[in-house]
Amino acid sequence: MKSKHGGNIFELSRRYGIDAASIIDFSANINPLGYSSRVRKALIREIDSILNYPDVTSFELVSGLSQYHGIVQDSILVGNGSTEFIYLIPVVFKPKKALIVVPSFSEYENGLKMINCEVLYFQTTPETDFSIDIPALCSTLEEGFDILYLCNPANPTGCLTATDDIRNIITCARKAGAIAVIDEVFIDFIEEVSVKRDVLRFDNLIVIRSVTKFFGIPGLRIGYIIASQPYIEKIRQNRPPWSVNALGEKAALEALSDKGYIKDTREYVRAEREFLRNELDKIPGFKTYNSAANFLLVFMESQIGMNAKELAERLAQHGILIRDCSNFQSLGHHYFRIAVKRHEENIVLIDRLKKAIRW
Repeated sequence: MKSKHGGNIFELSRRYGIDAASIIDFSANINPLGYSSRVRKALIREIDSILNYPDVTSFELVSGLSQYHGIVQDSILVGNGSTEFIYLIPVVFKPKKALIVVPSFSEYENGLKMINCEVLYFQTTPETDFSIDIPALCSTLEEGFDILYLCNPANPTGCLTATDDIRNIITCARKAGAIAVIDEVFIDFIEEVSVKRDVLRFDNLIVIRSVTKFFGIPGLRIGYIIASQPYIEKIRQNRPPWSVNALGEKAALEALSDKGYIKDTREYVRAEREFLRNELDKIPGFKTYNSAANFLLVFMESQIGMNAKELAERLAQHGILIRDCSNFQSLGHHYFRIAVKRHEENIVLIDRLKKAIRW
């Protein structure tokens, strides 16, 4: 599985000579409302903090996250985006055999293969809207795995697995002697279903979180994990110092404290996601899947007469970026993913999609 991501507006700008500012990027799943107004003020106010090394423990941000989630500080570790932990976890725990629930984020596999870990897949299918067969997954874990990766809501499908089902999966992993890595980078849109507090119940659980997607600050690279104290300490001891920059820490703290922004984001994304799905399903040959995140997975039927890569290329020439999902395990060449953006941009996308399949 090769590494390929959305959000590369600069490459598109260079390739087609399009002003980067005019590109509408539906390939990266970032908050359509942008970042909190408090973040801009904080960055300006705290600019002189770059004159010093950042706090190696990120004490203020860990304290803020502890209050935000109602979790003790010793169970939280902050890093340089969630991807840092995706690559660090295999290095620290050295699993020999891993199971990934797919389709899912390619970096799990990339991180595991860097330590020559054997990687196998547990497949979810479009016939069941990519839901997880819990008994089948538990049965598979009994075959002998050291670590399990599961994204909830899943990327790129948006499928949400119920909290009790996730707990059952973690229990099965523990019985099988496996670490359960639950990636919750999109859970902020439905925070109430997080298993973050279950780190007190399950000593094999690592929850991955991010400030990138929901809070709209991907350029500042802030992520964190929630786990039992022994796991946190083991990972901390194997992590390079100063991985979190001073401005990123200040920005994340301000974003977490903006309750109005958080509420507005959840309401806006919910409404626009529904609008987008309804409009996409009206286009002959398109099928969407239910999503709990800020994006939608779309299947193109054969009657469209092109694959997702070709569609993405047509749109790119007109300043629209979508995510071709052909490099996601098992999805094939007829799936693409679009982020939920502002209403006026979503209208443009629908119009361009209708035109693209006729060009």
